[in-house]
Amino acid sequence: MKQKYTITVADVPMNVITDESPEAVEALVSLVDRKMREIGNACPKTEAALLCALDYCSERIKAQRKVKSLETRLATTEIALEDLEKENEELRAELDALKMMVAK
Repeated sequence: MKQKYTITVADVPMNVITDESPEAVEALVSLVDRKMREIGNACPKTEAALLCALDYCSERIKAQRKVKSLETRLATTEIALEDLEKENEELRAELDALKMMVAK
């Protein structure tokens, strides 16, 4: 359920509406506020906000690339696992047949 929050980032109050929990909103506000203050000491707030946005977008793109790479590796691993399971079944059937031959 969407809730309205009044937040303050870099001394700028604003209202936001989100499905996030109060804890998640506070964590996000804290993170952005800290980053804005780090950058903001060297430039105006507007520039700091843009630099902050660029930084987070860059991090997001890197994370998306990593997720895609991990998904590809996972798919490859799943195929290899299926191949191994099939080979395991074949070897078990072969072993069962050999046991039957020895038992005769």
